[in-house]
Amino acid sequence: MTALISVPKTVLGASLKLARMPVDVARNALGSSDPRVERAEEERERAAQLREQAEARRAQAEKHRREREAEAKRAEAEKKEKARKSAAKAKRSAAKAEKSAQLAKLEAKEESLEAKAKAAASERQAKKIERAAEATKEKRKDRNGTG
Repeated sequence: MTALISVPKTVLGASLKLARMPVDVARNALGSSDPRVERAEEERERAAQLREQAEARRAQAEKHRREREAEAKRAEAEKKEKARKSAAKAKRSAAKAEKSAQLAKLEAKEESLEAKAKAAASERQAKKIERAAEATKEKRKDRNGTG
């Protein structure tokens, strides 16, 4: 049954081609072209435009990607620089605290030495007074014993 239907379609298609042939020849003679060829040319032009647009979008996307990467790289560099500065500041602060502690230690040592010097001076003074008292006592004894 389908074979019977396909025969008239084939015959009809061939008869349409034969019927169009004089019109196509006349068109070509007058400089006009086949509408299918025109449509195909329009499709080629449209495809070329779409390719150009796709290429422009791709180039724009690539540009944006590079810009994002550059921004991320710059942000990372800023972050590293900030961390480096922070570490340097912490190091300076630690060094300052260490020097301050050393200064406090030296001041305490100086005070200790001054206190020791005062104590030694007081001890010498006490011994001097003790010897003077001893000498005075001896002199009194001698005077009392001789007198």
